[in-house]
Parts: sequence; C-alpha cells; structure tokens
Amino acid sequence: MLVLDHDRAGGYWGAVYVFAAIKGLQVVVDGPVGCENLPVTAVLHYTDALPPHELPVVVTGLSEEELGRHGTEGAMKRAHATLDPDLPSVVVTGSIAEMIGGGVTPEGTNIQRFLPRTIDEDQWQSANRAMAWLWSEFGPKKGRVAKVKPRPPGAKPRVNIIGPCYGMFNMPSDLAEIRRLVEGIGAEVNMVFPLGSHVEDVSRLADADASVCLYREFGRLLCEALDRPYLQAPIGLHSTTKFLRSLGELVGLDPEPFIAREKHTTVKPLWDLWRSVTQDFFATATFAIVANETYTRGVRHFLEEEMGVPCMFAIARRPGEKTDNQGVREAMRAKTPLVMFGSFNERMYLAEAGARAMYIPASFPGAIVRRHTGTPFMGFSGATYIVQEFCNALFDALFNILPLAADLDRVDATPARLHRELPWDEAAKARLDEIVESSPVLVRISAAKRLRDAAERGARQAGEDRISAARLERAQAMVEGPPI
Repeated sequence: MLVLDHDRAGGYWGAVYVFAAIKGLQVVVDGPVGCENLPVTAVLHYTDALPPHELPVVVTGLSEEELGRHGTEGAMKRAHATLDPDLPSVVVTGSIAEMIGGGVTPEGTNIQRFLPRTIDEDQWQSANRAMAWLWSEFGPKKGRVAKVKPRPPGAKPRVNIIGPCYGMFNMPSDLAEIRRLVEGIGAEVNMVFPLGSHVEDVSRLADADASVCLYREFGRLLCEALDRPYLQAPIGLHSTTKFLRSLGELVGLDPEPFIAREKHTTVKPLWDLWRSVTQDFFATATFAIVANETYTRGVRHFLEEEMGVPCMFAIARRPGEKTDNQGVREAMRAKTPLVMFGSFNERMYLAEAGARAMYIPASFPGAIVRRHTGTPFMGFSGATYIVQEFCNALFDALFNILPLAADLDRVDATPARLHRELPWDEAAKARLDEIVESSPVLVRISAAKRLRDAAERGARQAGEDRISAARLERAQAMVEGPPI
C-alpha cells in the first residue's frame, strides 16, 4: 500500500525528541552515519527541529561490516567514549539497528536502553512511552509514588505541565499560555516536563498537586503513572473557562477573579474583531482543519460550536493511525473551504487543486518557524489569536478577488460584429449552479463570473451556438483550477 505524504515520523524520532529535551541525559543514537542529522537538522520538520549545537547527542555511525557481521556493540563503545562518563546515557535505535538487533548496551558503561519500536510505532506513540520511561528509570525507587505532602501555610499549590518537547508545532507559545493560566489563578508550576527539566529532578514530579497534559498525542501515560489528577490543556473560550474552574477545584483555588480580568484584557480583542467589518462573513466563511487531534478537536469546537463558523471538514491525525491523505485531497476538491488550517501537505493539495482558500499553518510537517511565544492556539490568548488570524484570512480572500487598478482597463477587444448572448442548456445551468454552490459564499460571485465568461468565450471561439454541460466542464478545467 502506497502511503501518501507522511505527516509524522517513526518512533525513533519521538524518543530522540523527548530524551534530548531533558537536561543531564546523554543520547546515543545507534544507527548508520547520518542518523543524528535527521532529527537534529530537521529533514522532516525543517525549521523547528532540535537546536543542533546544544544537545548531547552522538551517533554510533555503523559501517557496512558492523551492520552485516560484527553488530553494533563496538560502535556503541566508541560513541559512548566521546560523552561524559559521569552522566547517564540512553541508547535509541533507528530502524536499521532494530532490524539487526542493535541497541544492546556494552558492559562497563552506564548506558541504558530504550527501544523506540520505530518500525511499528510513530513518533507520538514512542514519545508517550519515553516520558513514562524517564519516570520509571529516574523517578522514585521501585516506582512508588508518595502521597502529596501537605503544603505549609500560605504556600501555593503546585502543578506539572506534561508534554513539552521538541518536534511539536507551536509548542513554545502553547506552553507559555498554559503556564500563564496556571500562575494566573494563583498556582505554581512545579515542573515543565521533559523540556527544561533535569534528569536528577524527575522524582519531583510527585510533588505536584495536579498535572496538565499539553497534548492528546502523548504524555497521558506519564500522567497516569504519577497517580495525580490531571487535565487536558484547553483550546477555545468555553473550554478554557471550564479548565480553569476544574483546576481551581482540584488545587483549592478560586479562578473567578482571574477569569473576570481576562474578559476585559486578553479576550477583549476577540470581541472587537468579532464586531469588526468582517462580521458579515462569519456565518458563511467556511473553514477546515487537518492537524493532530489536539488542534483538530480544539479548533473545530471553538470556531464551529462556540463562534458559529461553518466547518467543511475536520480530520484528526491520531497516534498509531495512518492519515488518509488521498481522502484529504478529495475533500479539498469536493468541499473546498475558504480558510484551511493544516500542514504543508494541505497547502500542497490546495495548490494542486488551484484553490483560492487561505492557508493558516496549524501542524507539522512544514517549513515554518514557531519559536516565538506570541502565537498560541491554547487558552484565552489562543482564542484571540485564532480569531485574529481567521479575520486576516478573510481580508486576504477579499484581496484575491478584487481587481487591481492596473487591470481595470485591461479588457478583451470588442469584436467588430456585436455578438448575441448564447443560450445555456438546462444541464449546463444545473452544473454551473452546483459548482458555484460548493464555493464559499464570499467568493461565489467572482467564481460564477469567471466560469461563465470562460465557458461563453470558449463556445464562441469554437463556433458553438449554445453552452453545453461538456463545454462548461472544459471551461472549468481551463481556468486556474476549480472556480474558487
């Protein structure tokens, strides 16, 4: 079976993204020369991969002889000799090393083994296990989780944020927003894990009163192992309000003063945008989203159910499932939205179809940078940001259908003999209505005019005395993709 346009990597990548994110842990990649370059210089995710000069990552650099005859143990000793012998190390295997039984830790070293299962698991499944593995290996002895210690009088309740690591779209912004919400109601962030944490502090995860799982794709296995109540990070106004009230109940805080302030500060621009000149389009300006399940569920619920924007389709990428990208391409053509949230894959499909939908990045893979903390999708800030980008997309859509001043005087030459209007067959009229009906309301007039003019022009040039359904289909193929 041909897998069209991969949208995530294998388990090896997920393990590297997690282990490289925690300080004090050295990573040995067991694989041929170049395996380190893939996640570190970002062949798949391009500009938002690992910082290449900060990480203790070394590759065994397996040769043909080691792959075919000697095995990987000698290469692993060479790689480990370049690292700090006093720091713990973990070996992860690429697909080639897995097939030949690599990753066996040599005697006399402090290397520990984690099997990414990169052949049969994707990066999210492996990342989920890797986070839990860090807890089991470096947490409390025998995995025993102590009860939460009573807080001293006046001490703030503590909350973990589980999930931030490398290789996730928009992670810095979403992390900053969830931290802002947790601290906004009066709690204290106990640990952000694994990104920024130290391997010696893993056992401190048990000091928290509750946890927030940043993603649906991974992190829940660790949240369950901690034996603490946890919540999923929210997207949207209602979801964020409910999240804060639930978190307040878990840790014994009153979130209402913070929620009231947010309505007059962070969320205020959202209502200003909603009452702006674009408000006439919200009921008909359709959107679609193809992204990881965290974003797909959250954005669809927020825009469609909370804000009333029509959703053409929402396709979630889930751990362990192969996305039907051919189905995504077909949905693009059959139900083209005005605004498309997605990855570079969806951007390519829009271009292939000649669609005029506006594209908003919402997922990897894609050549895009999201390092600044000002582009969250989560929380109250995320709600305002999403509506802001949606309104900007509507203005871009208007720009694309308005004629430029330089083009206003550029018209077809007037024929010497005035032509008469060509009649349309009933089948052609019905097909034109069907095509226009599938276009977003905002661009229907433009779409109808472009297609009608192309059909009549083609008929006159061919000496035909009426517009048939076949002529309309040829005209549609001649214009720049579908008529929207």
